Amino acid sequence: MVRSLLPISALLLSDALLLLGHGLLLTLLPVAANQLGFSAVEIALTGSAYFLGIIGGCLATPHVLKRVGHIRGFAVLACAYLIFTLLFAWLQSFVLWLALRFALGAGVSGLYMIIESWLNERADATNRGTILSFYSMLNLLMITLAQQLLLLADASYPLLFSIAAIFVALSIIPVSLTLSLAPAKVNSVRVSFKKVWQHSHIAMIGAVILGLVTGAFWSLGPVFAAESSFTNAQLAMFMSATVLGGACFQIPVGRFSDRYDRRIILIYNALAGGLISLAIVLASYWSGFAGWPAAILAFFWGGTCMTSYAICLAHVNDNATAKDFLPIGSGMLITYGISSAIGGPLAAFLMGIMGAKGLYAYMTFFLSLFAVIVIVRRRSHVLPDTSDSHPTFQPSAGITTPAAFEIDPRTEHLPEHNTPDASASGRNQP
Repeated sequence: MVRSLLPISALLLSDALLLLGHGLLLTLLPVAANQLGFSAVEIALTGSAYFLGIIGGCLATPHVLKRVGHIRGFAVLACAYLIFTLLFAWLQSFVLWLALRFALGAGVSGLYMIIESWLNERADATNRGTILSFYSMLNLLMITLAQQLLLLADASYPLLFSIAAIFVALSIIPVSLTLSLAPAKVNSVRVSFKKVWQHSHIAMIGAVILGLVTGAFWSLGPVFAAESSFTNAQLAMFMSATVLGGACFQIPVGRFSDRYDRRIILIYNALAGGLISLAIVLASYWSGFAGWPAAILAFFWGGTCMTSYAICLAHVNDNATAKDFLPIGSGMLITYGISSAIGGPLAAFLMGIMGAKGLYAYMTFFLSLFAVIVIVRRRSHVLPDTSDSHPTFQPSAGITTPAAFEIDPRTEHLPEHNTPDASASGRNQP
């Protein structure tokens, strides 16, 4: 493993530093917006702008890389990112925060695409799975660690924004000093919503519902904690536990999905996530909920809800050929991003009626709905036997870009990008 990771150690170090700064902002921005007096709907809309920015960045970054290359592209985007970060501490207008959140999403997705395309360039058939697994775990663990930085100061002070900007600035150094050759240019993003739907109705529906759920969490999870009278330490522990649960459960849940029908795992995940969400709603009435009780429930919620998207992605690829992975993965990602942008405002509407607990009531409904859809779909459709060519589960890095799908070991023999897409007719139907 060390031999596989050593040549890309500088890139992984830059990724870790970037995620420390970005992971801090993911929680800091909703908390700071709440302290500035933004309504739940306004906070959710800024989160929506962030997810729309991610989609825009995925589509625009290949053109940037064709012009200036990976190293200069990383440096430029990281500098822009840290400037946007510092501006949040100076500007307190809702409209300006919308614009900054969009720019932040575009910037971070561009940085992810650079890192992921670079990793793909350095991977081969012998180490591709190792690199993808380590990268996925590193991202989730750095976001978890970043939550503890909230304890350094109150969100109302600019110090935390400065700390986030410092980590992003530090991430430029390893990439700029690396002696590794820059990778080849990134090809334009290929998207196919049609292929996603043809290969798996469940996967596309899952991308929509899981986007609605996780988008709401990232936009309003810190607000839920703040309005539930959590201290800064308790809020950090709550967010950390959620992400850590996703990191810890990802591989075990994925391996189970390799052994059994992935739809069964999705049903169990959705039912468990819905029940845990309901438990959080009920437990929030208890005065002793904040702290370890909340963290334990958050850990298992993350273990169910933050692992399901990767299973949906594996399910849609089960009957796909290698050259379809990128257009299918891109279609799934953009579907997930659009629904994530919608999820926050929907949850905010319910929070306006029920208070903070409305967030997890919202999640209870959508996760239960997804479980029912998968149960009905599974009873009405029996999958053909694909045991001879059943692709193995690959961990998800959480927030990612289309470039990550090229790291998938199953794309080792991917044809050239200008190869015409094969017709989906005659393939196994979803």
